[in-house]
Amino acid sequence: MNNENGKGIIIIVSGPSASGKGTVVSRALAKADDARVDVQLSISMTTRGIGKGEVDGETYYYVSKEDFEKNIADNNLVEYNSYAGEYYGTPKDKLEGWLNSGSSVILEIDVNGAKQVLSQYPEAVTVYILPPSFQELEYRLRNRGRDSEEKIRYRLAKGRDEIPEAHWYDYILVNEIIEESADDLLCIIRAEKNSRRHIEYKIDEVLATYGEDRKEEQND
Repeated sequence: MNNENGKGIIIIVSGPSASGKGTVVSRALAKADDARVDVQLSISMTTRGIGKGEVDGETYYYVSKEDFEKNIADNNLVEYNSYAGEYYGTPKDKLEGWLNSGSSVILEIDVNGAKQVLSQYPEAVTVYILPPSFQELEYRLRNRGRDSEEKIRYRLAKGRDEIPEAHWYDYILVNEIIEESADDLLCIIRAEKNSRRHIEYKIDEVLATYGEDRKEEQND
């Protein structure tokens, strides 16, 4: 699928818990305007209640379980999953609106969600955020001080099982320094927006102007 009419591109960002993927994405978005990269973060839909300091339409789109299941039935979710009895997913209509306006969109989702998106958008760009080492991953999990020992062990085990999936991602960023990783992510987006698979449509557009130039010369 070509990047027809200058559509934006989808960038999937995944990584184990505490790899720093959320911070990398937020720093990249903060730098995007200065780097002249038109990109924004996809907002997920969820059935969980709105939390303190959260804003509907900014943090999540908060909907009822019935509304979420209607979106599933209407095929309006490019990926979805359930955690602790609540649904989370990416609305297709919102995503398509951004892409058609020319904005690229980052989807910060797990490996299973990435596979769901790729089944519908095989041209999406995939980026996996790795910690420098597994020891560093454990240090970050413990240092943030918000998980129980049981939860930390669960996240470490899940990370160990998930990290091998990075082999099929387009890019792997080893997140040692947040600012450098954010810069690298923006470089990937800029390069991919100009890659052949996303801008091949321009070849025919440029060639089409050759005939127009010839007509102008003849009219002169």
